[in-house]
Amino acid sequence: MTNEERFIEKSKLFRLHFGLSEEEIDAFLSNKNLKYKGLELGSRTLTLELAEAYPLIYGIEYCEFKKEDIAIPALEDLPKATQNYIQNKENSGNRVGSKGTKNKASYVTILINDFPIGHKFTNSEIIPSLPSPANKDKSIDWGKGLLKGIVKNTKTSRYYIDKDGKKHREAIYEIVKSVDPLVLDKAKENVGEEWLKGVQKKKRN
Repeated sequence: MTNEERFIEKSKLFRLHFGLSEEEIDAFLSNKNLKYKGLELGSRTLTLELAEAYPLIYGIEYCEFKKEDIAIPALEDLPKATQNYIQNKENSGNRVGSKGTKNKASYVTILINDFPIGHKFTNSEIIPSLPSPANKDKSIDWGKGLLKGIVKNTKTSRYYIDKDGKKHREAIYEIVKSVDPLVLDKAKENVGEEWLKGVQKKKRN
């Protein structure tokens, strides 16, 4: 595989991880008069300008993006413009259970409640347990609302295998503060009753 092919493969991986379309990437690059769409299919040539501009969408310099062990950044580590766009896109999308996407943090709070301080984990261990369609999300915003201050990004990463058998790197997080009982009670009020019963049953087993 050539360096160009590796770059394009990694570019697609990052794009899909954050649920972005090629058209949305073009929108991010519009202020530089660059186009991304067609690169993955081979109908567009990878120029140095595009190679340098594309990783900046994720807050990564070109020289870092080229490295084989580069990890996909956490949502809260993305540039503010990218972070806000992805969050607004998720919040305006499908509903989560009967309570709505805006209460995603409540579902996550309940899932991590039993993790002891010092416990390390990744988003891929949490997201599949969320109700549909949030269980297809690529990220969790750990810096806002009920989740603020409970978790820190360790700035380290590890590989995980997705449902298609592909290997990816993702950020490792650590519990630094227990969930306050009052916060937990508030979270329980915000989630679907059937989902909550299912989670509690799994924890008992």
